[in-house]
Amino acid sequence: MVGLNTKNRSYQPIGSYGVIGDCHSAVLIAPDGSVDWACLPDFDSPAIFCRLLDARRGGFFQIAPTDNTIPGVQRYLRDSNVLQTRFTSIGGEIVLTDFMPVESLEAWPYRGLNNNTWSYEDGSCHSLVRIVECTHGELPITVTLKATPNYAATTSQIELLPNATGAVISDGQQHIGLAIIGAYRLPGFSLEIVPDEGEEPEKLHPTLVVQVTLREGERLIFAIGMGRSLRAARKLVEQELLQRDFTAELAHTLHCWRRWISGINYDGPYAEWVRRSALVLKMMTYAPTGALVAAPTTSLPEEIGGVRNWDYRFTWLRDASFTLYALLVLGFTDEARAFTYWLRRLSYSNGEDLQVMYGIRGERELPEQELPHLEGYCGSRPVRIGNAAADQKQMDVFGEILDCIHLYRRRGGFERYGEKLEGPLWEMLRSLVDYVCAHWHEPDRGIWEMRGEPRHYVYSKVMCWVALDRGIRAAEQLHLEADLLRWYRVRDQIRADVLAHGYNTEIGAFTQSYASTALDASNLLLPLIGFIPADDPRMRSTVDRIMEQLTDEHGFVYRYLSEDGLPGHEGTFTICTCWLIDNLAMQGRLGEARSLFERLLTYGGNLGLFSEEIDSHTRMALGNYPQAFTHIALINSAYNLYKAEQRLAERDRCTQPVIAAIQLQKKTDE
Repeated sequence: MVGLNTKNRSYQPIGSYGVIGDCHSAVLIAPDGSVDWACLPDFDSPAIFCRLLDARRGGFFQIAPTDNTIPGVQRYLRDSNVLQTRFTSIGGEIVLTDFMPVESLEAWPYRGLNNNTWSYEDGSCHSLVRIVECTHGELPITVTLKATPNYAATTSQIELLPNATGAVISDGQQHIGLAIIGAYRLPGFSLEIVPDEGEEPEKLHPTLVVQVTLREGERLIFAIGMGRSLRAARKLVEQELLQRDFTAELAHTLHCWRRWISGINYDGPYAEWVRRSALVLKMMTYAPTGALVAAPTTSLPEEIGGVRNWDYRFTWLRDASFTLYALLVLGFTDEARAFTYWLRRLSYSNGEDLQVMYGIRGERELPEQELPHLEGYCGSRPVRIGNAAADQKQMDVFGEILDCIHLYRRRGGFERYGEKLEGPLWEMLRSLVDYVCAHWHEPDRGIWEMRGEPRHYVYSKVMCWVALDRGIRAAEQLHLEADLLRWYRVRDQIRADVLAHGYNTEIGAFTQSYASTALDASNLLLPLIGFIPADDPRMRSTVDRIMEQLTDEHGFVYRYLSEDGLPGHEGTFTICTCWLIDNLAMQGRLGEARSLFERLLTYGGNLGLFSEEIDSHTRMALGNYPQAFTHIALINSAYNLYKAEQRLAERDRCTQPVIAAIQLQKKTDE
């Protein structure tokens, strides 16, 4: 074949991607039908498609009309993580349906933390399925598969299987099986291997190309799975994938997603946004252990061309706790239960040994390294895998863990499963509270994982207070063993210390750290976690200062504007904007809160997905995608707006009879 040109395709906007997953991994699919990011079989597996991070060298798997001027329009099938892309032209229309089959969406707790997703004796496992069908007319399509195992760092080879039934691709470490179903029915079907063009570094990965014209009612199915060995991958194609009923699996997968989301107990405003966010969060749970990833991607930049590019395919205790808080608010308790089992089986001896983040199987070692052979999204270097923040000291995580368990308990989680907050779990929580008692006064790196010198961050101190407060409540209400006198004393000490040193009377705001004038959006959480009332004059003043000094022209909030030890800049943080919305709602400023929330929603992608940050000047999504933190915040803000509006309506109902009586009295007097 002559003239295969895959190198002129530019980077796609981060927010334009659709995402599908099976609670083991997730893949990103562009509107032009291209899978540009896939780590299979697990979230943290080396990427086999990584055009997202190198448009020239990275692998991809594209199914699209041969005429590349025909645009694709994406949508999720109702209440699911099944993605559909429609290509329509004068001559015909094709519909591409992408999904990752699931057997069940029940949380899979209680398994050993060394588990992975390999589910069969021959080492094959979960698959990506792509069904392309012509719905009317006819349309020539081209399927282009360029697999680049191990982040495109190694050489791969393709072996075609007989009768155009598929192929096996391997670099000696990762082994990919591709099954093609339905090709024998289509006249003119062609399948060939095209070597890379260009310079030597690009010749590492040949490309598999399919060309065929689909007519109304005709379809092809492409299924990809991973094998532990080359033999297992070949067997996967020849003996499993070709024999599976993917039509039935699609129907079952839709049923599973819809059954899961039917458990939601929210029917307030912005319900569709809340449901989509819940589906995103569920998709980012790792079923074998109950862990949750912060995002399924790495190194999507916080600044185009900048160095703030991090790997988020791990479990931050903070992010996981916030995620479970959002799911619990919506009525989902299974995920919280699974996470508590994951948490109690982590390997640590005391609070000093507790890390802020772990691998999805509980791995402690997450060495950070750079991949210099990849140019990064839009030239944003370096591309990183692993994360050095795992070694940081961040005191806020203790409060977030205790707060998450507190909410789970208050929502009846333990009772629902016939369990109690006692035994090993309470021993763990008690040890964390005791550690906070001994170390709350020490500096740390803070919620934003600053890479400069440790400081006395206000939010970290407040979350130490939360750890004491939630521990005290549990011990008192459940009559659990605890050093309550000490806990009372330290809780009061922390509160007094924060109010004395964390609030700057000159600028009228809680500051980022002690003896500082810098603002920090994390302090917007203070009323949300019960440290101070939202209508306290100090909190009202803090909100006003943040709105004046820490927002852009659209009212979106930056985390901070102070130095953080890294070069470059970043966009506004969507979770911080949501925290501002929550504060406005709690202060009764509902018009402002609603206006800001609805303006924020216009910056989401067409599919309702959000990354970590927004460049509001270009409307570009920035940072890893989709981001759990952001979707947590969207759920909470919609919920908080709804509750604030209910409180306002209830207050109005209570005052109406009084007003009516006054008016009646006036008429009588007249």
